[in-house]
Amino acid sequence: MHLRGDFRIMNCKEARALFSEFYDRELNQEICDAVKEHLAECQECKEEYKNFRKGLKILKKLRVLEAPRNYMEKTQRH
Repeated sequence: MHLRGDFRIMNCKEARALFSEFYDRELNQEICDAVKEHLAECQECKEEYKNFRKGLKILKKLRVLEAPRNYMEKTQRH
């Protein structure tokens, strides 16, 4: 990141690396603002973040399956 006045400018690689923390609201205000600004200015990252959110929504809908009790026994025999 580099500075423009008092504001930090973020590149695409930096912004995309922070998508998870940004989504979970785990960033400090300064970094959060930099990601927001980047998404406002970069259509490609904006679309990528939109797809990231869609993917998370799909994952949240999936059922968690439990392995059968004897799963470890069966897999270790082979």
